[in-house]
Amino acid sequence: MVYFNHYFQSVNILLCFFVLLTLEAAFIKILNNKNAIFLLILLTLYELIMLLPMAELAWGKIKNPIGQIITLLLFASLIVSLPEILTMDSHSWLQVLNTIGITGSICFVISSIVVMKSWHYKNPSLRISPRAKYSVLAVIFIFIIADCLINAFNAADNLGQLLTRWDFHITTKHVTQYICQGIEAGVAEEWLMRFCVLSILLKIFKNSKNQVLLAVLLDGLLFGSIHLTNALMQPLSATILQMINAFAAGIVFAAVYLYTGSFLVNLGYHAVYDILAFLATGSTVMTVPHIFDWEYLFITTLIYLAFAFFLLSGKRKSVIEYNLQQWGLENNHAASDLTFR
Repeated sequence: MVYFNHYFQSVNILLCFFVLLTLEAAFIKILNNKNAIFLLILLTLYELIMLLPMAELAWGKIKNPIGQIITLLLFASLIVSLPEILTMDSHSWLQVLNTIGITGSICFVISSIVVMKSWHYKNPSLRISPRAKYSVLAVIFIFIIADCLINAFNAADNLGQLLTRWDFHITTKHVTQYICQGIEAGVAEEWLMRFCVLSILLKIFKNSKNQVLLAVLLDGLLFGSIHLTNALMQPLSATILQMINAFAAGIVFAAVYLYTGSFLVNLGYHAVYDILAFLATGSTVMTVPHIFDWEYLFITTLIYLAFAFFLLSGKRKSVIEYNLQQWGLENNHAASDLTFR
């Protein structure tokens, strides 16, 4: 009952906080419209400050790893969306930051730092692992560049045009907005999935021979699943395609993070991937996919899985094991070799 109370307190505090801040923002706009932007800035800062004790005293008390993952996934969307609601009708630079998700992402990252510390996880490193080989890092960066460019600028309509048809035009005038949205996605999604969720999954499977494999696969599945909410803004078929692509991409993101040991590499990879795609298409949503889109998805999924397998196997395993040891997430099993059967 005591453990359940921590869930109740966390959800109740966050929802009450959500409602009260929304009401306060509404009153500010009605009663003091001249100074609304200044007061809304204070209200946004107040949100950030008040999330910290909630994270420390309630959310951080949740000990069950499954409960930790569920609350992370739920609370992340709430915390990121809250600032947008506060400034919904204010028409200001603060509204732009909040609508894009920059402010909410900062709030989530800071509050989750407190939570992950309470759950005894170390903050991610920004430096590349000293055990990583230059040759493998070169392969990783070539793969990242190729993946970002092909995803954004390949204009093929069939398999025969896959390597010959390109379009490097920027189709939008909202360059700054899409750059910020890409950065927001890189920060929020990588922090949530590759630091928070992947760390917990690695701890869950600490006693398994296949610790890394299971954690990476589940991290990819969860990453794909959270894109289901995009069905509210785009066709279901497009969302399903996006979920499958996100599943495979999530596995690659996890493999890259585990080998390089650097959150900064993942942030850059994810951000550039999204920024170039947004700039090239002029949109953050997808249209109904054609037959070639599914064929292309099949090819990219195989490539993603093959590249992830490369990073997680062979001599690269020793680098991953070293990184896990630095994070306090090393395998407890006597035979810690990865198996792919």
